[in-house]
Amino acid sequence: MSKGKVILIIFICLVTAAVAAGIVAAMVEKSDSAQNKDAKQSVSQTNEVITQYTTGKSSHEKIRVACVGDSITYGYGLYNRDTDSYPAVLQQLLGDKYEVINFGLSGRTATLSGDKPYALEDYFEQSKSFSPHIVLLMLGTNDTKKINWNRAQFVNDYRYLINTYSSLPEQPQVYVMLPPPLFDMQEKDTYPNEAVLKLQTIPLLKVIAKQKDLPVINLYQEFENKPYLLSDGCHPNEVGAEAIAKLVYNAITK
Repeated sequence: MSKGKVILIIFICLVTAAVAAGIVAAMVEKSDSAQNKDAKQSVSQTNEVITQYTTGKSSHEKIRVACVGDSITYGYGLYNRDTDSYPAVLQQLLGDKYEVINFGLSGRTATLSGDKPYALEDYFEQSKSFSPHIVLLMLGTNDTKKINWNRAQFVNDYRYLINTYSSLPEQPQVYVMLPPPLFDMQEKDTYPNEAVLKLQTIPLLKVIAKQKDLPVINLYQEFENKPYLLSDGCHPNEVGAEAIAKLVYNAITK
């Protein structure tokens, strides 16, 4: 092979490599641009969700549902509370015309004198800022603990929660949710107490709801004699959470 042909082949190889490098660079630049665009879009979507979450403002007006409660609402013990908690299932059932937010916090009480009062939490303020059209109020289980139970205080503070939500600008419909029963709970001062729940808390909640002319969603009755719906005698499993969501869905849409 002549020297001229060798030089020509080397030149062609160099040109081909340069072109290939340019194509790769362009592809990388395009990929980076797409990733940056996706990242910016993700941040934008997140900020929009935060805005909706804290102010109740949405580009598309929806019926806003605030699920207020303790660990039963939160979805404690579920493998994936983001998809399996009752508020998450309720969102699926209600569809795009509704916006359901889970404001549940584990261990919280209705009573301000309890060990973890819900009304003193940021979530309480956020649930109000959400400007809900519907409030699903389920507190009382942790109030039955011996260290927390105070009959008069419970009635007074539960009414306070109802009055606070009812007086919001949207004048939401508040639903009083009767917590599910407790099964095989140990007798400890720091554990929820089934006897208090059944004989005092549930009857009191019924009276409060009647006095306030509010609808009741009776989980206690629905879960009675059905311990298999609870994972640990207190918290609903996936089947139990779905049962709650269906009860709420029927109550809201009937």
